[in-house]
Amino acid sequence: MGNMGKLITTTADRVHGMAVGLLKDMDHAKAARMPEGIICNHPVFVYGHLAIYPQMVMQKLGMDPGATAVPESYNALFMHGVECKDDVDGSIYPSLKEVAMSCGGAYKTLVEVTMELDDELLAKDLKDGDPFKDIFQTYGSMIMFLTHDHCMFHFGQVSTWRRAMGLGSAM
Repeated sequence: MGNMGKLITTTADRVHGMAVGLLKDMDHAKAARMPEGIICNHPVFVYGHLAIYPQMVMQKLGMDPGATAVPESYNALFMHGVECKDDVDGSIYPSLKEVAMSCGGAYKTLVEVTMELDDELLAKDLKDGDPFKDIFQTYGSMIMFLTHDHCMFHFGQVSTWRRAMGLGSAM
């Protein structure tokens, strides 16, 4: 085990705490709804979207997805580029509880795995042809982005959604 895994995951607890905090006081029946007059990503979409990335990272590392695995249906519902839909009657998406638990569990596992990876692997270039190679270059950079920046970007969307739905600050 090296030091890069620890460095990459050093703020993971804070990110996870924010993910949990954003769910407080939320009416789960409205979590897949868009605020009136606003087109945005709602919490069910955000947590579902984020849930798919730990499995993807594990596969890129050549590891069994294990506890990061999500239902196959998540790819069609939440993959990058898929439009978030206003789920008026609750028939499009899984429950907020399901996607939030999938997301939290998958990231917890990915962080644990990352902390045990050696520096040599984390500094290694992504494989040629990997769509993330031009953006991140190395496995470590990809994991850092996906466990920090990517999450925080989308959790900001949930924070804004909360305000538009009349909920207070999650902080």
